[in-house]
Amino acid sequence: MSLRETFISNLPWIAGTAIIAGITHITSIMAMPYLAPKDAFARLEPAAPLDKMAVLPQGVPGQTLMPFEDPALVVGVCRYDLNVAPLRLRGALGGDGLLLFSFHNRFGTTFYSMTDKGALRGRLDVLVLTPEQLEAVEAFDPEDELPQELRLVGPTKEGFVLIRSISPERGNLAEAKARIAQVGCEAEGNR
Repeated sequence: MSLRETFISNLPWIAGTAIIAGITHITSIMAMPYLAPKDAFARLEPAAPLDKMAVLPQGVPGQTLMPFEDPALVVGVCRYDLNVAPLRLRGALGGDGLLLFSFHNRFGTTFYSMTDKGALRGRLDVLVLTPEQLEAVEAFDPEDELPQELRLVGPTKEGFVLIRSISPERGNLAEAKARIAQVGCEAEGNR
């Protein structure tokens, strides 16, 4: 048997091995965020208590809590646990600065994002809840009125909201922090 005939006869085994190796590689990379002991929710725990807005400290090279953050950004975070109660994000948004909101599941995957321009008449009112909590809230909605808040169903019961405020100049960090402080974050039962 020649080298070519040997190669051709073993080609299905070689192809099968390459396909299985590729599938294993891709599966392990996709599973890493879910199997890691310190997921995004756990890494934020020391800096942000549940259902309270916390401004993260400005990053020092090599010691940042959030990877790849721009030093011109001030980042606020609100961690939530929907097992306890729905999360209410509320505030009167004013000023010229830009606020960026991103809603994340426990593992850090973004499931919704918006800017402060999405606020209705300068007021932000967002409710994050589970499908069961949404049904309970909708049961009390008047039939002839639309809800006055944005309702988001979280893909996991635990997660976090990041609020970023851009400070174009280093001296404006206080203004950026003040814009984040306009937003309140609390469990819905704590009103």
